[in-house]
This record gives sequence, C-alpha cells and structure tokens, in this order.
Amino acid sequence: MKMIMAILHKDDELETIEELNIAGYMVTKLATTGGFLKKKSTTIMVVVDDEKVAEALKIIKKNSGERKTITYANPALISGQSSMSAAPSVPINVQVGGSTIFVLNVEQMEKY
Repeated sequence: MKMIMAILHKDDELETIEELNIAGYMVTKLATTGGFLKKKSTTIMVVVDDEKVAEALKIIKKNSGERKTITYANPALISGQSSMSAAPSVPINVQVGGSTIFVLNVEQMEKY
C-alpha cells in the first residue's frame, strides 16, 4: 500500500479530485500555502494499492498542468539591493501549476 501526497496549484484542485473520485479513489484535501509567489495550493493525500499507483499518478499529472503567469517585482529586490527603489515594478514570467508528488510506503491504515 502507498500514500500519494501531491501538492497542486489551487486552480487544479477541483478537476484533479473529481477525476480521482470518479476512478474510485478517496482523497483527503489540505489547504496549503507556499512557493515563490506565496499562492494558495492544495495538498491531496490518496492511499492506493501498489498496483494502482501508476493509474493515480497519471490522473494527477493529467489534471495539474503547468502554466505561465506574469508577476511584478521591485527592481531593488531583483538586483539584491537592500533599499527600496522608487522605480516601477518589473514584470517577470513565472511558471505556475504542475505538481510535486511524494509516494510513501504505508505500513498500516485504519478506518473507524
């Protein structure tokens, strides 16, 4: 038995969970925050039999695609200067979405 822990972009949460549920997987969802943009994300946990890991990972990968977005940063922060500049913010292309996935061994699972 394995536990799949996947950190998803918030925008990918609904489709990913819905498709996992349709395929018969029970999902536990946690609201999380992190990354460069400090954006909301979702961590899902799914316990599956060893032979079902590939199928579950395929569903997660299909529904948590990467996208590009533009964010704005202060030039002083980009160049490493310690003082804030009066210069306008600089647009930066940032890749968002995708997922970070951990597959862990589960020694025992209890449901009450």
